[in-house]
Amino acid sequence: MATAPEQDDLAQQVHQYLREHPQYLWDQEDLLLSLTLPHVGRGSASSLLERQAQVLREENQRLQQRISALLGAAQQNAALGLHLSDLATELLNTHDCPTTLHTVLTRLREGFQVEALALIARAPVAELPEFAVLEAADFLALLDDTTSSRAATGLSLTPALRSTLFAADGAALESFALIPLLGRHLQAGIVLGSQHPERYAEDAGADLLNQIARLVTAALDRCLTPC
Repeated sequence: MATAPEQDDLAQQVHQYLREHPQYLWDQEDLLLSLTLPHVGRGSASSLLERQAQVLREENQRLQQRISALLGAAQQNAALGLHLSDLATELLNTHDCPTTLHTVLTRLREGFQVEALALIARAPVAELPEFAVLEAADFLALLDDTTSSRAATGLSLTPALRSTLFAADGAALESFALIPLLGRHLQAGIVLGSQHPERYAEDAGADLLNQIARLVTAALDRCLTPC
């Protein structure tokens, strides 16, 4: 009588042989008649052909799910690209700071579905009182490198800073990002907040935020430039 290791080795050999000769069972009618498989459905016996069909259906379902996910991501990226194009077009048609800022905030809320945002600056911004001037320590906690113009995601804000930026709504926010506005005439930024922990997770959407940062910085720098 074969031992357990010997049976495992024999089973592996049979498995390998059938893998290398997939047509073997086709001509072995007597063997097919004696083969049985565990029940797969609800109480009905499953033949080898039915089992193979089930495996193929499951694989097809997995492929369909992957295709749907890819198509969904492609559609979402296309929509975001359209909103970015609309933002750029509208900013080209603005000529004063209040209109420019209003356009940016409207696009962020309506086009990019931003739930909460706060405007911050290192010093008062002429014509734009909407920017809250932060204490130096708080400002540097968000923009610790004012020579960088890269957007940041996955930010961690202290409860005090959340309250300063978002008032009572800050307690319900779970993820944060920063659109830096660092130009020739501007040292500021837009802090984004969401109740969803993964919305602004680290590296999530940073490329899109970088493109928004460049557009908005250029538009505000233009209207703040002395004539």
